[in-house]
Amino acid sequence: MLQPRLFATAALFVACLPLAAGIASAAEPASDTSPAVTAEQEQFFEKSVRPVLAARCYECHGPEKQESGLRLDARAFILKGGDAEEPAAIVGEPDRSKLIQAVRYEGDLQMPPEEKLSDKEIEALVAWVKMGLPWPKSDGAPVVLSEEEQRRQMRESHWAFQPIVRPALPEVSNAAWPQTGIDRFVLAKLEQRGLAPSDEADRPTLIRRLSFDLLGLPPSPANVEAFVADESPDAYEQLVDRLLASPHYGERWGRHWLDLARYADTRGYAFNRERRYPYSYTYRDYVIRALNEDKPYDRFVVEQLAADLLDLGDDNRALAGLGFLTVGRKFNNRHDDLDDQIDVVGRGLMGLTVACARCHDHKYDPIPMDDYYSLYGVFASSTEPGELPLIGVPEETPGYPGFKKRLDELTAERDRYVAEQHRKLLDVSRGRVVEYLVRALTSLDDDQLKALPFTTLGPDDLKSPLVQRWRDYLQKQVKPDDAAVGLLLEWSKLPDENFAEGAATVLKKWQALPAGTEPGQFNPIVREKLAEAAPATKADAIKLFADVLSGLYEQLKSKGDVVAARAGLDAAEQQLAGVLLDAGSPTDIPLDQVQQYFNRAERNEVTERQKKIDAHQVNSPGAPPRAMVLQENGPHNPRIFLRGNHARPGKPVPRQFLYVVAGEDREPFPNGSGRLDLARKIADPANPLTSRVIVNRVWMHHFGEPLVDTPSDFGVRCERPDHAELLDYLATKLVDSGWSLKALHREILRSSVYQQQSIDRPDAREIDPENRLLWRMNRRRLEFEITRDSLLAAAGKLDMSLYGRAVELTTAPFTQRRAVYGFVDRQDLPNLFRVFDFASPDQSSPRRPQTTVPQQALFMMNSPFVMEQARSLIARPELARYEATDKRVDALYRLLFGREASAQELEIGRQFIEATSADNNADAKLNAWEQYAQLLMLSNEFVFVD
Repeated sequence: MLQPRLFATAALFVACLPLAAGIASAAEPASDTSPAVTAEQEQFFEKSVRPVLAARCYECHGPEKQESGLRLDARAFILKGGDAEEPAAIVGEPDRSKLIQAVRYEGDLQMPPEEKLSDKEIEALVAWVKMGLPWPKSDGAPVVLSEEEQRRQMRESHWAFQPIVRPALPEVSNAAWPQTGIDRFVLAKLEQRGLAPSDEADRPTLIRRLSFDLLGLPPSPANVEAFVADESPDAYEQLVDRLLASPHYGERWGRHWLDLARYADTRGYAFNRERRYPYSYTYRDYVIRALNEDKPYDRFVVEQLAADLLDLGDDNRALAGLGFLTVGRKFNNRHDDLDDQIDVVGRGLMGLTVACARCHDHKYDPIPMDDYYSLYGVFASSTEPGELPLIGVPEETPGYPGFKKRLDELTAERDRYVAEQHRKLLDVSRGRVVEYLVRALTSLDDDQLKALPFTTLGPDDLKSPLVQRWRDYLQKQVKPDDAAVGLLLEWSKLPDENFAEGAATVLKKWQALPAGTEPGQFNPIVREKLAEAAPATKADAIKLFADVLSGLYEQLKSKGDVVAARAGLDAAEQQLAGVLLDAGSPTDIPLDQVQQYFNRAERNEVTERQKKIDAHQVNSPGAPPRAMVLQENGPHNPRIFLRGNHARPGKPVPRQFLYVVAGEDREPFPNGSGRLDLARKIADPANPLTSRVIVNRVWMHHFGEPLVDTPSDFGVRCERPDHAELLDYLATKLVDSGWSLKALHREILRSSVYQQQSIDRPDAREIDPENRLLWRMNRRRLEFEITRDSLLAAAGKLDMSLYGRAVELTTAPFTQRRAVYGFVDRQDLPNLFRVFDFASPDQSSPRRPQTTVPQQALFMMNSPFVMEQARSLIARPELARYEATDKRVDALYRLLFGREASAQELEIGRQFIEATSADNNADAKLNAWEQYAQLLMLSNEFVFVD
């Protein structure tokens, strides 16, 4: 029986079936005379072939679209072919079949064009053609499913969307090997394939593995010796607990999280703004501190989305967690900023590519555009405040008074400018009300507006948001029988053609009303003004009203204090003055909102002043830490943007959770923006994605490979993992432990699976070349930061202090701080970072690439930083005290590799020192021993962990 590795589960087939069937096309296939399909062939087709066709082919060759006239959603269509009128596949002959040639990328025709199918997918199609293109017969007409039904089937069938159920521990033959439930799941799979696990690694290997995994630092020779000599039965468990209790655990695992959070210390391309974030480091420190404190993961998630909406008591340091949303790239485009937040939340926390639904319904997953814009509304309801909150109480450091004094000066300079522009805006908007009313209530174009004899503000000078405020006020707040402006509303609704005749008719009706200021009356001042002249055009009518309002304002202004002068007005005057001065009137613009009405030149002036404030906060060592927070800004009622274009708003959608998780019974978020509601839905134990995703990430960093191959995409195209039951077992353990990540680490690290040797076994490799069954530990290369820290640690120069502002890593004099505190410039990431596969800070990074390029070796050979550490290593007292070559070589091996040097290695060391010393090159940058130390630092053993 042919049993290739399946591309997808039957569940994926069910999800894609609607795409395959769709709405019947006018072009029906010829009568299908295919031979009967056996049960075995049907199973193979449904599991290995139809999902490939549905996911990769039907978009261009399905019922709704047929490029080159070719359809691939029925056997008869395939045999008929496309416009060329030759079969797309020849029964039993894959090498002659155009379909197979295209997917193999043989010749000019290469399909699918955007990305070649995987080898396993191609093998499945080849096997299917060899079988004779078996295609199960359908019962009657094609199935027609709505988009909602398609999404429902996907949600109910895909493995990752199903509730987590604690799996039973499987039975195994080798009952002595398992130490935890993890071992039972792994061993059961191994025994099914006739494999056995590898032997346990020796103690020097284990302590080195644990130390790098949990701390990102090599163990000291003394710690290695103590662990090797410890004969207590729980020596290993004690070591795990000691390392988890170390404050450097948070630094190691914090860096993993910062990759997900697309952390950087700059905003990206910033126009004329300060490009550095003054307080990005407070988010990094929050992550490290939270992990060290073993903050429950569900609380960790909620704080990073909505700490400002929680009761934090006297300790507000959790506010810095909001850096998860605010520390990303700034695109100078609000819509792209929100898209970035949606993406980091969707992929980073739940393994869902929600951002793919920005312009259209998700092509593969049950995520419609409606759901994307539901989240858009959540995040659009919050903004970053101009003044970030302090974390804790500012410390009276020596530099703080000077910092505070200069900060107050710069802030006052900015605030004075804003206040002055606010005063001018109010003055112009009240004194030049005619221009705003004409723009708000007529359809005149710019040229026509310029031609009006009574306008003084050109179209470019008008504040568009203020024009909209007038429209909203007059059309939504003012009642039609308002004594002051009811007549104006009626006039504004008249057509421009024959306006004078219509206006006169309306005016007669109003003149018949009693004079007064109550509803249904006619303001006597307006009545008197209109008795002087009848308006000929709509613009003339508006000017009559505007002259009354602006004249009254100038009268108040002439007395100095407008508010005080208003107290002496009579009732009719008070009513008119209220149109300009009352709370909620169009020109009642609060100071804290005035920047929304600035033009580009005014915004640039504020930006320049703010840039000085930011630069001062970045550069001054006396600046106390602040949190990069969000604040509620009033609920935003979202609409979908047609094709993702914000200029084309479509239907409104509620702020609510994703259908794929919450199902059809979901309700709109009831509280404010919904950000806290969203956070709690994500962190809810009933959400099957959150716990699975974080467990998969933790496993990946311990074993080098995840259980689920796509750590940030658990969608429909994600295969069910080989160890799906193990994933759910760990997810339930995490929730049962109170979401303790340290408890999850202990469960994994205590397992026999983790403690295996990494030595290759040809017999096992032949059966499982990718080690997906975990018959050995994977050998892993250290990341850039850990390699750099290990060099400093070996040299005895590593600064182990915690937290603080970012430091430059790449320029001399080289900092001795850990690399996690290094300055990350997303706009100009140093080449050194890129060479060593540093995570891109432009978007959430689920895992780092691993490349081997010459530049990596060249850095280790020629870098002044590496040479500096080699000199310091040889100068360490632990080495300097030895005169004998063998003793010193052995000490080097203990410091660098955590083990003794072998007899062969001692001999090689002697020969190298003798030969290099004999050369006696006066121009050499390093002496013989320093060169030998650098040589060992260049070795694979230094930068790999077994």
